Amino acid sequence: MALTSALAEGRVDLGPGSSWEEARAALAAVPGVGPWTVETIALRALGDPDALPASDLDVLRRAARAGLGATASELTARAGRWSPWRGYAVQLLRAGGPTRPAPHPTEDA
Repeated sequence: MALTSALAEGRVDLGPGSSWEEARAALAAVPGVGPWTVETIALRALGDPDALPASDLDVLRRAARAGLGATASELTARAGRWSPWRGYAVQLLRAGGPTRPAPHPTEDA
């Protein structure tokens, strides 16, 4: 309800051309909106390709399965190298990949 009110009252601007940084700050000021929600909105509504909802439980579960870190801080540290495209990595994780690579099959002689 607080987010809906903030949007309706214009305290949070998610419209075309809105500032990613200002939107993040305004979202973070809304009661009940946490870091993963801020980053998910930045990724999906604002189109920020570097948004990283590292504390999202689904993202963390998938990242751990892929060997990318089991905590938000581990994932964030690992994802530093992916900037400014971390949001694409999140989308890849949510789509079901990557997984740990399978061992390369030995070739028959």
